[in-house]
Amino acid sequence: MRLLLRSVLLGSVVTMVGPARGLAQPAPAPAVNNAKAVAKQYVDAGLAAQNSGDYDTAITFYSKAFQLVPHPLLIFNIAQAHRLAGRNDKALSLYAKYLEQDPNGAQAQTVRDIVAEIEAQKAAEAKKLEDARKAEEARKADEARKADEARKADATRKADEARLEATRVAEQNRAADAVAAQEEAARAPGRPLRLTGIATGAAGAASLIVGVGFGIHARSLSNDLSQPGATYSKDKVDSGDRANKVAIAGMVGGTVLVAAGATLYWLGYSQRKNQERVTLAPMVSDHVAGLVISGFMP
Repeated sequence: MRLLLRSVLLGSVVTMVGPARGLAQPAPAPAVNNAKAVAKQYVDAGLAAQNSGDYDTAITFYSKAFQLVPHPLLIFNIAQAHRLAGRNDKALSLYAKYLEQDPNGAQAQTVRDIVAEIEAQKAAEAKKLEDARKAEEARKADEARKADEARKADATRKADEARLEATRVAEQNRAADAVAAQEEAARAPGRPLRLTGIATGAAGAASLIVGVGFGIHARSLSNDLSQPGATYSKDKVDSGDRANKVAIAGMVGGTVLVAAGATLYWLGYSQRKNQERVTLAPMVSDHVAGLVISGFMP
């Protein structure tokens, strides 16, 4: 390529000289020859810099040569330097510019091969990056799944521990209540029966009060209808019947409940009485004389 470029830059210049007439003087050298000579020096310097690996300096010299002699091969040289420097995108744009200006040039096929190679390399790198991205996403998704499973397992473990603790506390409370109940029963035998008897008797007393109240109401309605000249009223008769039935039910039920409550209380009292009896003992001292009472009182 160096020989080709030099031949382009140092091509022979043919000068037309007419027949000598009078005093003939040599024609001055065209200015383009000077530009080509300087451009050749820039190209040689660029090639030396490129061979030494100083690609940016090579690009500078090639660009100066292109300003003097804008030949497509200099575009190719600049593109090559960019590619060797690792700037493939810049090189691709310059290769495209070279093919645009000289599609059938000496380096056209070489440029097409290089472009195909770069594009294949870029496609492979893009695929590699895409595969790496997908692998990273899969790794993060797997880590997130494992973390979520760990959180759920931890939550389940804590919930199980909380349930076990609640069950343990409830069992302890039930055991404590049972022990307290046993101790309470030992201290006061028959107390549950006495309490039940009191509650049952109270319910019976309330029922009796209700029955008596409805009985009074039924008697009042009957007296109103029995007065001389009283007007017959079916509503009063029906109301009196209902009040009389409620009164009977209240008094009968109340009597039964009071009797049941008394029986339960007596049974509880009997248990306590059998457990510990009331005892009397004399007490005599220098200043006091009397009796000491011990045991449960009714």
